[in-house]
Amino acid sequence: MGITEKAKEIADVALEKAGLYSEKASAKASELAERAGEKATELSGVAREKAPGYLDRATELAGKAVDATAAGVDKATKGRFHEQIDTAHGKVGETLDRARGAANKGDEPSAPPITGGLGTPVPDADTAQGPLITPAATNPDEDAKG
Repeated sequence: MGITEKAKEIADVALEKAGLYSEKASAKASELAERAGEKATELSGVAREKAPGYLDRATELAGKAVDATAAGVDKATKGRFHEQIDTAHGKVGETLDRARGAANKGDEPSAPPITGGLGTPVPDADTAQGPLITPAATNPDEDAKG
C-alpha cells in the first residue's frame, strides 16, 4: 500500500467521523433552538400581561410630572405664557390619555396604585385639588411697567 492510498484511507475515515459529528451537532442545535423558542414564547406572554400595567403607571407618573412642570413654568414666567403653557399641557395630557386608554384595553390587569410614604394612596391628578395650572395673580402688563 502506497502513501497516497494510506492518505486517502485516513481522509475517508476523517470525513466519516466529521459527518457523524455534524449530524450530532445539528440535532443538538435543533433541540436547543426549539427550547429557546418555547422560552421566548413563554416570556413574551408574561411581558404582554405586565406591559399594560407598566404603561398605565408610566402615563400616570408622566401626567403628574407634566402638571408639576407646567405649573412651575407658569409660576416662573409669572403667567406671561399661560395660554401657550395651557395649550401644550392639554396636548400632552391628551396624548397621555390615549396611551392610558391603550394600556387599559381588554382584560389586562393594571398596575397596583402608587402609594405615598406611609402606604396611603396618592390621589390622581384629576381629583387632587383641582387643576394645578391657575391664572397668574399678576398682570403681565403691570410687570412690564415695572
